[in-house]
Amino acid sequence: MTYFISGYNISNSSVSSTENKILTYHRMIEAFRFADAQKSKLGDPLYEDLTKIVQRMTSESFADEIRSKIKDDIKQISYDEQEDSDGVPDDHGTSHLSVLAEDGSAVAVTSSINNYFGSGVMSRSTGIIFNDQMRDFIDPQLISELGINNLIKPGKRPLSSMCPTIILDKHSKQVKMVVGGAGGTNITTSVAQVILNYLFFGYDLQNAVKEPRVQITKTETNIEDDFNKSVIDGLKLKNHIIYHNISLSVVLAIVRQGDKICAESDNRTHGHPAGY
Repeated sequence: MTYFISGYNISNSSVSSTENKILTYHRMIEAFRFADAQKSKLGDPLYEDLTKIVQRMTSESFADEIRSKIKDDIKQISYDEQEDSDGVPDDHGTSHLSVLAEDGSAVAVTSSINNYFGSGVMSRSTGIIFNDQMRDFIDPQLISELGINNLIKPGKRPLSSMCPTIILDKHSKQVKMVVGGAGGTNITTSVAQVILNYLFFGYDLQNAVKEPRVQITKTETNIEDDFNKSVIDGLKLKNHIIYHNISLSVVLAIVRQGDKICAESDNRTHGHPAGY
């Protein structure tokens, strides 16, 4: 998301008109796909040497390289090695909690048992249902070179899409935003869109979370039913394959606005924020 922001001068004007919004969402979707291809190269740093991979994908030169591949007039056909990626299996048992305390400390935590009821196995001594995170490793029989860092090993953590996030104010160093999400492989892009909506597009927090979102697969773009039809038509003209009425990730966020604290629980799950 960093190169998306810095390279395109993202601001509220980026969504101020239909034409601007079409271009912004086109660039965003393309950036998400390139980023998704890179995500598949990661793994547990305690078991894999990811130093060079991380240095490269967080460098300005790499950002410039990826941005040069994004064409404003048409969707790309290939996104690096993504077409051959085994990716990360989707899951349905994730939950997220965002907390901002009175003293200014913050917590963003995401947890998952992966599938509904996890592995389906319960501890006889504690009654705790074990998770099914083993499913997030790449099947060795289906492995491609891209997913080799996510091979199963004893004690190793599988690749995850969780991205609990705490953002600090550049000047005051106080917590500005606590955000995260639940919903499998689409968590990353959902959280990114809420951050963009609030910090860069100028939406208030409620609308930043409520705003219809897009999600990506390898070749298609999933869009919520109430997404702007004119923007959808514009994306189709840029060769995007659009699907509607899909289940998206949910996002929970808290922000500090001066002396006020605002919290929003995604209405996609009919949740409600709590305050004390």
